[in-house]
Amino acid sequence: MYKIYTFGDFDIRYNDESILDTKGYQYRMLALFKYFITFNEKKLLPESIIEDLWADNEFHDPKNVLRTQISRLRRMINLDDKNLKQFYRIEHSNGYYVFKTNDNCVLDVQLFKELIDEGNSLKENDPQKSLSLLEKGLKLYKGEYLREIEYEEWIVPIRNRYRRLYLQGLFNYIELLKQKKMNEEIIKTCEEAIQYEPYDEVLHMYFIEALTEVGEKRYAISHYEYITSRLYSHIGIKPSPKMKMLYKKMQLDEESLKDDINLSKIDEELKEDYENKGALICEPYYFKFLYNLETRKKSRNMKDNKFLGILTIENKGYLSIDEEDRKESMRTLEEIVYNNLRKGDVLSKWNSSQLVSLLYDIEEKSLNIIVNRLQKRFQEKCKNKNIILKIRFKSL
Repeated sequence: MYKIYTFGDFDIRYNDESILDTKGYQYRMLALFKYFITFNEKKLLPESIIEDLWADNEFHDPKNVLRTQISRLRRMINLDDKNLKQFYRIEHSNGYYVFKTNDNCVLDVQLFKELIDEGNSLKENDPQKSLSLLEKGLKLYKGEYLREIEYEEWIVPIRNRYRRLYLQGLFNYIELLKQKKMNEEIIKTCEEAIQYEPYDEVLHMYFIEALTEVGEKRYAISHYEYITSRLYSHIGIKPSPKMKMLYKKMQLDEESLKDDINLSKIDEELKEDYENKGALICEPYYFKFLYNLETRKKSRNMKDNKFLGILTIENKGYLSIDEEDRKESMRTLEEIVYNNLRKGDVLSKWNSSQLVSLLYDIEEKSLNIIVNRLQKRFQEKCKNKNIILKIRFKSL
């Protein structure tokens, strides 16, 4: 039986012996073979194959080159070579080429897709069978599809599709393990998967939660700090609100193990651990929480003078703002607003061009003073004079 491995290191094996190690195959012929197995049983036009594989090559007669390579590919395994039989065929009909594997060949990617698809479909109705199928399918995944192909555009959507399928199956598998409280197996599964998906935050959350469940809270906290730092330094991604909440929960659990809660200490523990001189800066998800809290207060007829503010940087006239100027202007704006609002006010960066704020206990007539002061200081400090600041407030 032949087995073709496409995940991770590409290989063709017969009875667990690589046939690539014993034959010196041309790079062009092997690249064509990988292309055909990717589109197994699909009709392929010669023009499409040439465009995808050899767009940068200036062949005098590219179709003839393709015919020659396919002819060689058909004879890649000689029938008298160690009594091996051909394990695929390339058919030509109505102007199309069609690659098909024979019954004596197993293609890992095809088996992987069948197992994961069936496992995912049975998750609700037959969780035990789903668990078994997903486990078998996940074991076939050894890294991204044909990872040795680096700069070919045709491979990108295929590779992404199998990656999404892998993650979907992986997360369904972990959810089924969670239902059975098999946390040790989740830890083992996550450790293996992190080798292939080191930057997937959801995977790390499952890992951290499982570590916490088995009593490894300090290791879980250490892993959180490591991976969030790595995500930010390598690809510029900050932890999501869910990830931050998980971290806060672990910290609270860790602290609760050290000391019993008592009224004399709780006020100190709830205070911020740094001296805050200006407005409270928070993430958008927490700003939403505060906004909804104030809306609830209003519904209970609790009358306070509160205002929601939106501060937007825009280009003057029809001039455009490049990304670097936008970032620099937003940093300037954040610093100005932070230093010019009071401790009781709240500030959050909403998107790349806007800040939102909540102002408490302030008279409406004072808003114009605040707006004028913020706009004046922004114009003084903003380096790009084609960028202007617009501010709007509404009463809550």
